[in-house]
Amino acid sequence: MSQRYLIKEVRERKGNEFLFGVSERVVCCEEISRLFQFIRDEGYTVTYMDKRSLPNDLNGNSLVGYTINKKENSNGQ
Repeated sequence: MSQRYLIKEVRERKGNEFLFGVSERVVCCEEISRLFQFIRDEGYTVTYMDKRSLPNDLNGNSLVGYTINKKENSNGQ
C-alpha cells in the first residue's frame, strides 16, 4: 500500500480553517455561518447581494452572492 495516501493524523480544524463538501449547498451549511462569523470578528461586514442582480447558473439555479466590506473605525481612522 502506498504511504502517500495514508492518514497519519487527525486533528480538529483551526479557527481560521473552513471546510466545504464539493456537492454541499454552501449557503445553508453550518460552516458558512462559522466563516461569516470569523469574517465579522475580523472587522468586516457581510451582506447579501440583491438576488435580482445575480445570474442563474447553467442549470437554472439561482446564485447567492455576498458583499464583504471592512468596517470603518468610529474614530475616523
